[in-house]
Amino acid sequence: MTIYWDEKILDVWNSIQTQRQLAEMEEQQMQLTLAECLDGVRKGYLEYEGRRFEFAESVLFDGKLGIQLPRSMQLMPRGRGSNHQHEQLTYKEEDSAVMLGMNHMAHLLPMSGVESFVQAMTAQVKKAQAGLQVVHNELIELDGCRIACSEFIIPIEDKSYYQILFATSVNGRALLGSFHFESEEVLVWQPLAHALIRTLRVEQNLIMT
Repeated sequence: MTIYWDEKILDVWNSIQTQRQLAEMEEQQMQLTLAECLDGVRKGYLEYEGRRFEFAESVLFDGKLGIQLPRSMQLMPRGRGSNHQHEQLTYKEEDSAVMLGMNHMAHLLPMSGVESFVQAMTAQVKKAQAGLQVVHNELIELDGCRIACSEFIIPIEDKSYYQILFATSVNGRALLGSFHFESEEVLVWQPLAHALIRTLRVEQNLIMT
């Protein structure tokens, strides 16, 4: 396959722009750490720059999954599909554009396949979204539960958005989730989303390895 020089230049330029965006975000104020967010979730509340988050566990998909979420995140109406093999939930924070979507898919997926599944989903999103820049990939292992994550910046018109895509296996089927927020929220929501993802609790007797 021939790769033209203008494509290479565009790749370099996108990389430079991504690094510049991240640097600008870090300069705005001190970023919360994952440890601080995990501690806040354990305590049930987190305070930062005049904002207060209070947390409670949400039990989803007929008890198959539990996750700690801020009380300020509300389940959107009609967020669940009628097909029991393809269930969707969408949460939105009350006073911001922060959203969490979760889709318990019909796609069969063992725990051992979650990393390659997220890689494939990330490739699909990158192909569909011009200018998308992957920032970080990670595999989290928690008490027999494996969670694969992929983070990327998406430019849309005159704004940029940050998305954290994650997946695990619930009842032998793929659970695909996504935190989505404006890049201005990254100092708070990047570590906070990771802390919340680490509270995922999959019903143990339903785990398929």
